[in-house]
Amino acid sequence: MARSSRFVLLALLLAVAAVLIYRYRQHSQHLQNGVADTHPKPILIPGVTEPEEMRVEPFPKSAPTAPERMLGDAMKEIRGNSDPNALLPALDSILAKYPDYGDGYVMRLASLCNGKNHAAILSDINNALKYNTTSEDATDTKASMLSMKAKLEHDGGDDTAAMRDLDTAIHANLADAARFTNSGATAPGKTASACTWTEIDMDQLKQRFPNDYRSYLFAGLYYGFFSTWNDASLKPAMDNFAKAAELNPTSALPYFYKAHVMQQATFLKSMNWSDAQRAELNKHLLDELSKALALDPNLLPAITDRAEVYFSLKQFQQAIPDYDKAIALDPKDYGAYNDRGLSNMELGKTYDAISDFSDAIRLKPRELQKSDSYENRADAYLKTEQWALAIRDLTTAISLQTGGVSFLMNINQFRAIYPEYKPASDEAVALKLNQTFFPNLKYEDFSKSFLHDNVEKGFFSSSTLPDLYVKRSDAYLKEGDWHSAAVDFRRAANGFKRLATADRWRSIGTQQNSKLYIDMQTFDDSAITSMKLWTKQTEGTTDDSGPYSLDQYEFNCTTRQLRTVSFARYSATGNLLASRGDEKWESSIPDTLGETLLNDMCRSQK
Repeated sequence: MARSSRFVLLALLLAVAAVLIYRYRQHSQHLQNGVADTHPKPILIPGVTEPEEMRVEPFPKSAPTAPERMLGDAMKEIRGNSDPNALLPALDSILAKYPDYGDGYVMRLASLCNGKNHAAILSDINNALKYNTTSEDATDTKASMLSMKAKLEHDGGDDTAAMRDLDTAIHANLADAARFTNSGATAPGKTASACTWTEIDMDQLKQRFPNDYRSYLFAGLYYGFFSTWNDASLKPAMDNFAKAAELNPTSALPYFYKAHVMQQATFLKSMNWSDAQRAELNKHLLDELSKALALDPNLLPAITDRAEVYFSLKQFQQAIPDYDKAIALDPKDYGAYNDRGLSNMELGKTYDAISDFSDAIRLKPRELQKSDSYENRADAYLKTEQWALAIRDLTTAISLQTGGVSFLMNINQFRAIYPEYKPASDEAVALKLNQTFFPNLKYEDFSKSFLHDNVEKGFFSSSTLPDLYVKRSDAYLKEGDWHSAAVDFRRAANGFKRLATADRWRSIGTQQNSKLYIDMQTFDDSAITSMKLWTKQTEGTTDDSGPYSLDQYEFNCTTRQLRTVSFARYSATGNLLASRGDEKWESSIPDTLGETLLNDMCRSQK
């Protein structure tokens, strides 16, 4: 599906701490030292024939700076302590030694903002702005710091400066402008910390600047921030946007935010709506977004929002020009390429979709659990019957997904999915996964979870991974590699309990006006002289509810013979019509189902 609107649920100051703990830097130690080691070899376990998704380039190990190492050590010492002042002594020491450490000032604000020393707060805000200009999250930091600065200016009576800095803050990231509130609450409040905007502040700005549309725009964004969780906030948000549009009819922002906030506020609720209700909402969103784009045709977030609405309405042809425009304005937006690819898929332009997904993959950095474009391109390859290419992309997706959740799995589940690792010790498996996918975690921490703590919790539940294994299994079937198909089906069945309800009968095509399936659950090719499988044939090419027959075959690839072990024919209602079994071995007859099955079984053994 197209990218859906998402709201940030945590205040910036809380999020920064998590970012600092888990953030991976873009360059490995080799790159920082100027050594061109761009493709390190996979980390393999001797004596194990590892699956392709585990034979991958390790993720780069971070090279934390000295202040980051000091902060990490301090965080470990206060683990479990939720007091925002707990880190203050360590941060004071770090910043005294490394005054250009921008993230340190952001972190210290978590403590300072709970106090009343406005001069100290303002000093840290200015330093955070000064020293975060090249960091990965510089844009978000700038927006949040400016909104905090504006709040202090407002409290100090300088509302002109407050309006200026708030305006700059929302323009730093128009799509997430409502985050300027810096609130972790779920409803508007009348009191807050020194760095957090309140409902009273919004009223005061409107009273101070009754003819400035921005004061109403900011108020609309303020209420809009809470509208995802607080239904009562939606109406004042819309009312303030309407007033902003009235005061400045040439600005596109009030119309854009009316749609943007409405889309975010109803995202979860609309899942339980009727199709007619969702269609009515989308019509309203289109109207507001089109008004915004009539005033500012290059307003990028409005373009991407409208494309998403068109996609939701299944108006894929109308979505394409908006995706085209979004890509023209931001050629590095891999999400726009991905979503245009989805629209092209729906329009039957499969090769155009493949091109779009390829561009999205090229532009998007490799990231654990982020495999949508690989999965989407695999779907396109499946449609064009390019089985090997589909398998390749599904393998990459499985690698990113399995690697990403390995920290949540346990050794027993991993061995259930990958019996290939039987010769390896538990410690060797844990070390391989740690070094390949989570090199920034100490082995002691990774192994504690993977080998001990998670074992007590049982198998990790996932809907994504078993579906990927089954999809790759189907691709192997279509390619004629039934052995690999069976291996993948067993990976899903053995590793994830939810697959117990999955359809064991997998399609392998048609045979004389019948649909043909094989039972992957009982498929057995462990012995080349006695391989067995069940088949199911349903009459007709489209109706699965008609009469059907079940056959169990046994094959001997050495002698090129087969026999029917069991046969049963059923009516459409499931009544047994005929049965027989235990027939003699015989050679296959040319151009028959038996010969086709024998050839495919024996070919997959080679």
